[in-house]
Order: sequence, then C-alpha cells, then structure tokens
Amino acid sequence: MYNNSANTKFTGKSIHFLPSCHSTNTEASILIRSQKAVNGLIVITNEQTAGRGQQGNIWLSEPNSNLTFSVIFFPDNLFIKDSFYLNMVSSLAIAEALTFFLPQSSIKVKWPNDIYTGNKKICGILIENTLRGEQITSAIVGIGLNVNQSVSNLPFAGSMIQEARHAFNLQEVLDKICEHLEHFYCMLEQGSKRELTERYLLKLFGLNEQLNFTDSTGDFSGYIRGINESGQLQIEKDSGTVSTYSFKEVHFLNKI
Repeated sequence: MYNNSANTKFTGKSIHFLPSCHSTNTEASILIRSQKAVNGLIVITNEQTAGRGQQGNIWLSEPNSNLTFSVIFFPDNLFIKDSFYLNMVSSLAIAEALTFFLPQSSIKVKWPNDIYTGNKKICGILIENTLRGEQITSAIVGIGLNVNQSVSNLPFAGSMIQEARHAFNLQEVLDKICEHLEHFYCMLEQGSKRELTERYLLKLFGLNEQLNFTDSTGDFSGYIRGINESGQLQIEKDSGTVSTYSFKEVHFLNKI
C-alpha cells in the first residue's frame, strides 16, 4: 500500500492502489473514460501481470520488488506536435530521481525514453495520449522501474539494488519520482520547452559519440547530434549527411 507523502501539489496526491492488475496504463485509461481521474492521479500495483512496453514488448517485473505505476495528467494546452515533451518530462524525472539514490552511477536516457545505468536498462516508460482534434486532453505516463529485483540472469537489464548493493524503500523512491515529475511537468505547462530540451540532451545516451546503427538501408556508423522540435533523432552518418528518424525507424546496434 502506498500513501500520498510526496512533497507535491497534485502529483501522487490521489492514489489508486491495486494489489495486482494486468496493466496500470489500462486501469488508468478506464478511470479516465469513466471520469474518475484527477490531474496527477497515480495508479500503482504490487504485481503487474501483463505490463506493456514500447514496440509491443512485455515489461516483466517481480511482484512486490519494483515500482510499476501510471501517472495521469490533463494538460492545459499541449498539442500532438509537442507530444515528445512528455517523453522529456518523464525521462528527466526518472533520471534525476535515480541520481539522488544512485549518485555514483552514470544515468542516461536512451532515445526516446529508456533509462540506463551504465550499459543496463533500469526503467521503461510508455506514454499513451487521448486526443481531441490536435490537442492532447489526457496523458498516461506508465513507468516500470527495477528497484529491489535481482536481474542478474538478464544481461542488459539492471536494477537499483544491483547498482547500490542495498535495498530501497519503494515509497521513498516513488515520492522522489513524483516530485521530479511535477517539477518537469510544470516546466512544460509554463512553456519552458527550450530548457527541457537542453536538459534532455545533457542526459541523452551517445550524444556526439560514434555508435553503430541500422535503418531501412542497412547498418551504418554515425553520431547522434540531437533531436528536432518533434523529438525525432538526428544522426550524422560518416558520409556527413544528417538523417532524421522517428521512433522504430532506427535501432542501436551497440550492446548498451
């Protein structure tokens, strides 16, 4: 069971707890459709049996060991063209919260919003929006964070307990995430898009480093140079040309 102890004005002040559920994003969507959700409501569970990740992947999580939850926001004036800022808000919030608990670790955001400690994925984020015309009327930010789960049998997965060599209080980690989520979300609501972008790039994995990728034309080597206003990834190939990619159009070949 979780409480609303975060030092926030609205994020996490209302909590919908489920001992077990298929997906907190699905439960959050039901609450929105039934008009039972408020801004900042958290849907959280101890056991998610069918958690959903990016590209249709399943997010596996050990019961009672990790944080699996969804946060509902009702943006005042956010449009489809600016939807990537929600990726920035959520990934920055997780990265900053993890920096607080894991000060010695290298925390990076692998585009668009996977969170890595070193070369291991520690957190996945899935954002689902409801639209009215060109405007986003509601956003569900689904977060799966490996906290106290041992994932030594998964070579590219990490957890907080493996990084720090000690267990964490799930409520304390949730509170810190809520505080950072509200901070960055309010920045977005106030129009601080340039600052959000700058801070996101500071955390972006592989920025200006030579990496290997694959796209529809085959494998290539290049440098991540940033993102455009729509959040598309910009990669400079060895030929000097800069290509722009949407989600799923390019894949990292480096084992990170």
